[in-house]
Amino acid sequence: MVTIKDVAAKAGVNPSTVSRVLKDNASISSKTKERVKKAMEELGYVPNVAAQMLASGLTQNIGVIFPPLVLPDRLSEPFFMEILSTLTNEAKEHGFTVSIATSMSSEELLEQVKLMHLQKRVDGFIVLYSDQKDPIREYLLKYKLPFVVVGAANGYENEITYIDNDNQLMGKSAIDYLYKKGHKSIQFVTDDLNSEVSEERYLGYFKGARKLGLNQKPALLFDRGNPQVLEEFINRVKEEETTALIVIGDTVSVRVMQFLSFYKLKVPDDISIMTFNNSLFSHLIHPYLSTFDINVNNLGRTSVRRLIDIIKSPDKVFSETIIVPFTLEERESVRDISKNNNRLPAKQNMVQ
Repeated sequence: MVTIKDVAAKAGVNPSTVSRVLKDNASISSKTKERVKKAMEELGYVPNVAAQMLASGLTQNIGVIFPPLVLPDRLSEPFFMEILSTLTNEAKEHGFTVSIATSMSSEELLEQVKLMHLQKRVDGFIVLYSDQKDPIREYLLKYKLPFVVVGAANGYENEITYIDNDNQLMGKSAIDYLYKKGHKSIQFVTDDLNSEVSEERYLGYFKGARKLGLNQKPALLFDRGNPQVLEEFINRVKEEETTALIVIGDTVSVRVMQFLSFYKLKVPDDISIMTFNNSLFSHLIHPYLSTFDINVNNLGRTSVRRLIDIIKSPDKVFSETIIVPFTLEERESVRDISKNNNRLPAKQNMVQ
């Protein structure tokens, strides 16, 4: 059996250094950590998890809380699988594993979180949504459990660490971009009028429209399971001579494009679409979607690192809002209808 002494000899360090690397001690340089981890991998060293737990008092496990699955399409959102992959990989780099809490309702989800806490299954939580009246967040605060929120700052800013994009700025950037392309009749589309992401991006759209002197239209709901909502959707698009839609995400955008095609409306020839997230759905079918990349990898890595900082400093209060930058990916779904250029952009100039 390979021991810590074997790893130390292979890496050219003291056994105590190997022990500190296993605990992800901040006093050890990244270069030394990499050398020790490489030696572990080459020797096939497997840490004694039980011994580590006894020594540190930690489970080396992080709980990841998904939002309640109140919408049937929520599980199909690529964002959650993408960020879960990043969280798992980043946790592994720090010697942690990941457990998931998910349910159809807030009540059932809270029961899962309580069990994870009371049975000491995890050292802390990453919450993948931000709701103002959230019983899970209230529970975590009540018992002073380590956690971070991936989402907009939504109360308790002096007690919680939030990691998010600037969704208002993203919404404003979307309407600014379309305006420069000559669009004046622009609508904001969402499949959930109550989500904090929708609210933030819509607010950015609203403020941007007002600043540009455009009509600030109410958010347009798209629900493919509700014929009445779909009828209202297409009527507003036609009656207001809409030339562009800002859609809440790539997945919804694909469904909107399919729906519009039933009414012989082609993207981008008849109507342009600007969207968010830059998931795999953005380049799944033609036309490829012009979208904002929210940098899921950065969101995930930052969340894990901040949570581990909180876990390892239980007496310190961490409260900050970390903004992860976004980037525009110009592709094929937005048509330039400005006076100087009323044709589609050349394909070679697009980001694929």
